[in-house]
Amino acid sequence: MKYFNTTVFSFAAAALLMFSASMNGQFLGGMRLKDTDDGPKGQWMIYGSFDYSKTNTPSSSSSSVGTSANAGVPVGVGYFINNNDVVGVNYAYARDVVNDRTVYKQNEAGIWYSPSFSLGKYFALIGQVDAHYVWGQKLSDVSASMQDFNGYRLRAYPLFAIFMGGGWALKFKFAELSMLQTKVKGEGWTKTYVAGISGSAFGVGISKNFNFKKKSDQ
Repeated sequence: MKYFNTTVFSFAAAALLMFSASMNGQFLGGMRLKDTDDGPKGQWMIYGSFDYSKTNTPSSSSSSVGTSANAGVPVGVGYFINNNDVVGVNYAYARDVVNDRTVYKQNEAGIWYSPSFSLGKYFALIGQVDAHYVWGQKLSDVSASMQDFNGYRLRAYPLFAIFMGGGWALKFKFAELSMLQTKVKGEGWTKTYVAGISGSAFGVGISKNFNFKKKSDQ
């Protein structure tokens, strides 16, 4: 019951964040496109980002690689069910290496939903909700071996989009509300919560829309 209540609370908080993004979109003069308007309905979209960093010191080295730091921004594919809403699947990955040895790696895969408000021809305010299954390995705190873990992540966040033409767009994630729960066999749950606007919640990605229906009609 405890975990059920936590999950329900997380979904309720995510819904509240999406409602807030909706209200902010309207406050900024945003609007939802009609199905009869010229828009991306029926198109497919791919999106994502990639992050790599490395630090060398006289005594050690460390690096991280993935779709973004801490798998915070996934890569995905989605379908526009109308001119404003996208549903799809996505995947995120992160790996940390210290002195040429992997000490942590994490995978996430799941589904996502994203509504949007148009802010004119070149901008939009977007909300996104992810529900992910999580699995990976981490270095044990009591031994030199790697331990398998799994769990789930629920996440909601707003994005600001800049349309560059040709179906391309830059998207800036500037806040996050999320819950990550992971468990190593024989141990209790490790819970990580993120809420608000901070450096850990910021991310940048790029997306591209594809109109296969239009091509097939030509």
